[in-house]
Amino acid sequence: MAKAWAALGGSELLSDGIHWRGKAGGLLLFVLVALPVLLVRSVLGVARDCREAKDPLMGALGWGTVVTQRRLDRFVTSPRHDWMRLLGVMLRVRLDHGGWGSSRESLLVVDSTTVEKRYGPKMAEIRPVYDSAQDRLVDGYEVVSACVAGEQGTIPIGLVPHRKAATAPEREAQKRRRRKAKEGELPSKLDLALALVSLAVAAGVGATTVVGDSAFAVMWWLREVAALGRQWLVTTRQDRRLRIGAEIGAFRDWAKAASVTFVESGEKGSTLYGTLLPKAVLLDRHCQRKGLDCRPAYFERRNKAGKVIHRWYMVTSQWDWDLEAIWLHWSWRWQIEELHRDSKHSLLLSSFHVRTWEGIVALIACTCLRVNLVYFLRAVEPACGALSVEGLVPALSKAACHVQPQPSQSQWKVTLPPTLPATVLWQEDRLPLPQQYWPIVTKVA
Repeated sequence: MAKAWAALGGSELLSDGIHWRGKAGGLLLFVLVALPVLLVRSVLGVARDCREAKDPLMGALGWGTVVTQRRLDRFVTSPRHDWMRLLGVMLRVRLDHGGWGSSRESLLVVDSTTVEKRYGPKMAEIRPVYDSAQDRLVDGYEVVSACVAGEQGTIPIGLVPHRKAATAPEREAQKRRRRKAKEGELPSKLDLALALVSLAVAAGVGATTVVGDSAFAVMWWLREVAALGRQWLVTTRQDRRLRIGAEIGAFRDWAKAASVTFVESGEKGSTLYGTLLPKAVLLDRHCQRKGLDCRPAYFERRNKAGKVIHRWYMVTSQWDWDLEAIWLHWSWRWQIEELHRDSKHSLLLSSFHVRTWEGIVALIACTCLRVNLVYFLRAVEPACGALSVEGLVPALSKAACHVQPQPSQSQWKVTLPPTLPATVLWQEDRLPLPQQYWPIVTKVA
């Protein structure tokens, strides 16, 4: 983990986004990113172990003199940090090491997920949010996410919590805002998603198409994506108005009049059918002239009995894609759902325990850095590439605690873990942490 962190820039990331006045900022950031994966617990538990030196690795590194609860809390909750910029720096580094993300044969996928905080009634800005997995309201936060998706894998872009307005009228205006947020206004989820797309474009992501669900089929948002030089593919409501030729009708009416063709066979005997509609104009609200040129596509999945069990109404600005290409690129969107699952179940997305909004933003950004670090390990380390994130995290956790004392020489010996054979990242003789963080001599097998 330390070698992968060093390969991705390590403490050099501080100069591009984190400006902390205290001691050992690079080490604190490493503690927030790497150690929660290795120990599989909250960052507060990491700080407590550093202070009490319960773990042999903590004792070997002597981090209790540097990583204290107070310093970690100061580091996380400082409003001076530009975590969004830090995510952009990490994305540029990932593109340099795994260059497939710079290819045009990839997508920019945006979405949102929910983080439940069942036992945090006093946490900052906590609100009831809808969790689609549980199909009910839960106390927690909404997190806007984005990633680069393609046949070669996933590169996370960012995880950003959405801050709701304080009063009910302001929240309603924020929810239904049909424009960008002005200066002084809290950003909506669309504003945050657009910021992540802009971050990816500035970092050099070569994907030419942005993919999202129906929440992103908003006219001003699609126009902003087009202004960034990107195409778009989104789903929309079945009653969304389309103008084809001189006639205006709901999307479902146009789809009913068209004949569908077979696309592919699915699981459990299901089949997918679809059709491409002629060139259309996606109309603005209460307007019959203004709109966006698009290519509508309709898909439906049928079970063995021939009953339609799901429908997709899609619009895209990609004129060159045929029916199969549209469905193929839409299926890549599933990678962001896997990103949500990995972040929640294995990489401690919900394990933040702070009472300030700045701390919540920081710890969620650190989760994104953890995802980047683990995905980078899977991409460059053959021993890790065959493991899922769910299997890789326990393997790394066992590897981190494989430390043996050498009483005769007052030294510690860190041996290679039996669960992860050394092939690429473990070829050097010393872990690439700065020399001042090594108070004792550590030998690596």
